[in-house]
Amino acid sequence: MDEEKPECSDGRILLVEDDFVNGKIVSRLLEMDNIPTDWVRNGREALDFYQKNKNSVLMVFMDLQMPIVDGYQATIELRKNGFKRPIIAMTANAFSDDDVKSAEAGMDDFLLKPVSKIDLFMMVEKWMNQENN
Repeated sequence: MDEEKPECSDGRILLVEDDFVNGKIVSRLLEMDNIPTDWVRNGREALDFYQKNKNSVLMVFMDLQMPIVDGYQATIELRKNGFKRPIIAMTANAFSDDDVKSAEAGMDDFLLKPVSKIDLFMMVEKWMNQENN
């Protein structure tokens, strides 16, 4: 995986996750592989972060169920504000229609929680390599 590690040197991944344990795990996994990551706790914080850092956000991992502004609404607002890069839905609801609803909101892909290291890195590699081509 290291030989084909996606290039993130001129940007960061934005992690939007309200659960402390999930946020800590995902952010640590990314940072352990030297992938710059910013972690915010809800959709409102994600929108605020994007407004201040428009050029540096390369990709978003978006929890769906959060207080204040959920992942669906945050994605709709990010898209309205011009964010064209990948947004990946994250949810623990494997048997729901979250994958359909997330696509309808403008998300590009779907990742089930608990997130495994291999699935996380495969998702980053898939979308960063696609962005770079």
